[in-house]
Amino acid sequence: MRKDRFDYLCQEAQSGNDAFVSHPGSHEEGRVLSCSTDHMVVQTSGNEKRCWDFAECEEISRSKAEFPYR
Repeated sequence: MRKDRFDYLCQEAQSGNDAFVSHPGSHEEGRVLSCSTDHMVVQTSGNEKRCWDFAECEEISRSKAEFPYR
């Protein structure tokens, strides 16, 4: 993931909006809870917390049908 997308997703999470990422190395997906300098704390679908380097993550985008208010 590019740094500008990392910054955007962190800002979304801080604002209380949902931001989702996947980690190709572990094949996990999750919702961004918080961010540090270059890492994201993510809650996975298994309700576990992970800390991932943003450069290893991919943004998961949602369609208008899934999030029509965006």
